[in-house]
Amino acid sequence: MTIPSGAASKPDMDLVFEDFDTTNEPDDVAPRQANDINYVGSTGGGGGSSDDDDAAEQLPDMQNDELIKEVLTKGIDLRLYSQQIEQELSQLEEEQLTNYEQHEAALLELDSEIRGCDDVLANMEKLLVNFKSSLGAINNDIQALQSDSLSMSMRLKNRVVAEKQLDKIIQGVVVPPEAVRTICDGDVNEKYLECLIEVNKRIAYMRVHSKQHRKLKAFQEIQPELDRLCLRASSKIREFLLDKINDLRSLNTNAHVLQKSVFLKYRFFNHFLIERHPEAAVEVRDTYIHIMRQYYLDHFETYQRGLMKLERPIADKSDVVGMEESTTKLSLFGSAKPVIRDKTNVFNLGSRATVLDPSDPHAIVLSIAGESSERYPFETLFRSYNLALSDNATTEYDFIMQFFVSPKARQKITGSDMTRMVFSHIFEPSIRVGEQFVKAYLDTTYDALGILLCVRIIAQLAGELQRRLVPVLDSYVNSMNMLLWPRFQAVLDSHIESAKRLSSSYRGKSKLDTQPPAIVRRYAELAASLLRLNIGHNTHVVALSLARLRTEVQSYLSHVAENSSDKHASLVFLINSYDLLLTVLYENGFGEREEEVASWKQELSTTVLEYAESELENHFGYLKQFVVDAEQQSDIGQISADGLNRVAGIFNGEWRAQIAAINSSIIQSFSNFRTGTEILHAVLGQLIIYYTRFHSLYDKRFARRSGSSAGSNGPGGVCQPVGVQNVMVEIKKYRQNF
Repeated sequence: MTIPSGAASKPDMDLVFEDFDTTNEPDDVAPRQANDINYVGSTGGGGGSSDDDDAAEQLPDMQNDELIKEVLTKGIDLRLYSQQIEQELSQLEEEQLTNYEQHEAALLELDSEIRGCDDVLANMEKLLVNFKSSLGAINNDIQALQSDSLSMSMRLKNRVVAEKQLDKIIQGVVVPPEAVRTICDGDVNEKYLECLIEVNKRIAYMRVHSKQHRKLKAFQEIQPELDRLCLRASSKIREFLLDKINDLRSLNTNAHVLQKSVFLKYRFFNHFLIERHPEAAVEVRDTYIHIMRQYYLDHFETYQRGLMKLERPIADKSDVVGMEESTTKLSLFGSAKPVIRDKTNVFNLGSRATVLDPSDPHAIVLSIAGESSERYPFETLFRSYNLALSDNATTEYDFIMQFFVSPKARQKITGSDMTRMVFSHIFEPSIRVGEQFVKAYLDTTYDALGILLCVRIIAQLAGELQRRLVPVLDSYVNSMNMLLWPRFQAVLDSHIESAKRLSSSYRGKSKLDTQPPAIVRRYAELAASLLRLNIGHNTHVVALSLARLRTEVQSYLSHVAENSSDKHASLVFLINSYDLLLTVLYENGFGEREEEVASWKQELSTTVLEYAESELENHFGYLKQFVVDAEQQSDIGQISADGLNRVAGIFNGEWRAQIAAINSSIIQSFSNFRTGTEILHAVLGQLIIYYTRFHSLYDKRFARRSGSSAGSNGPGGVCQPVGVQNVMVEIKKYRQNF
């Protein structure tokens, strides 16, 4: 196929594509065909134009085009192919026009609707623009309102704060007119108290905030008025309190009732004076101290005199453990008659210890006690006085703390000091009355138990005051101890000296009375009583004094025993005395752990052992002496056979009679079953020991002869002793004799 040159072919190409509509072609068709035409034209020309150059440059790309490849491969005529395409395009155009004509009405209607929509949208745009402008205006209004609201809120908050502060100031400064009239002209009563409390609040507020609000005109104006009101109130309160205090002068007035019903009820009056008018408060306090000082003094003196009338004397100077058992008085006809002293409760505590029972907190009532004839030991009177003193002191201390000490000062040391000062001024004379009460008793008494009971009562008083938290009677407690303890020691010293005098004045008698002397029972009862009162206290003074007294009593008993020529009677005397001592101590509940019991128990054991040896010496002295001498021999062969036979013969002949004699002697000497049994066992036990030792010596010295009977002479002239078992069987018969 011949392809024309590029110059001749261009007009033809224009004709071919003159009416060709490419609007519906794909985007890449026209460029592709143009490339094809350019390619074809470029191959037919021989010049060196720019189109040929372009075609030459595009040729590699066109060769890769599928449509061009297909045309070139098949050798299709491009003109025919062009015409074919043109026909197709025309056909498509006609189809498009026909389709357009068919849908023209719809398109027109669509165009009309689109225009209507445009109008609606335009109107909406106008409305939205107007709405936007309205919203902007509203936003501006809201911002303005918000700014105004914040400003108003701040002003309101400031006003509320200012109102609160002003309200506090007004409440703290303004005094109700009714309160002013009551303070100035009203009677002092509960309503007056309420008004005074309100006025005091204003005064306190003014004092606290005076520096902070000193520039306020209200403060400047109200301060002088409050000062005048305070002076008026102080004057009326002073008169009221002084009148009530003067009512206490009468002895028939119950001060405690008046304190609770009047003074404590209106104690704020005095607190007001303390803070606002100290001079008036001091006057009220001094007047109260002067009147109550005399009030308590009169009552305690009256009570003390009444108690003294109820005293039952217990002991006098002669009531000591070493006093003579009888005094000698001449009768009308000149004959001597012994007078036995028998004062109860001098040495025996008995029921006197019940005064320490804390379950009975009541003191003696004089009006009731005066109607009966009953009398009391001093410790009971002393306890009643101290109960009255402690109860009144407790009540007065609480009253002073509440009435004369303001609530602020009560939390400080100064409040406690003020209470002590007022209390000491009021109770000093009453405390002296108590001291004189005790001194008068101590000057004449020799009752050691009564004094020690008073010491224990004072200890109970101190403990009770400590429990009540009333620390104002410490000086009284100390002074009582300073009075009681030296006198107690002096009384015990008198007992010790009496024992010494009794021992030094004793002269031996021809026949010693083996029964315990009176000093033994007195000492035993006194020691047991003192030990009972020392339980829980373990006072060294008591223990030391008892040890000294025990030494003197032991010395007296030993002196009496040593001055007797009858050793047997001396031992019986000592055993009976020790036994009585221990019996009294045991009856009072003391065991061997107590030093007093252990000491006398040791003395008793030693004396019983000595008595057992003495009894053996009296009844079996030959046996005892032979055994002692024989055991000292170094060789058993040195023991005399005749001596063994002699002792065996004597023992075989009289051992039963001698045991019976020992039993009879003990029965006659000792009436105490327990002690007699122990002594009998000790004596017979020693007998068995010595006889067993004798039997052992006998067996070693001689060979036993079988078949020989007791009490008969065996071969070679040897006397066979009684068997140990036979002696023990005999001894068992005496166990139940007591």
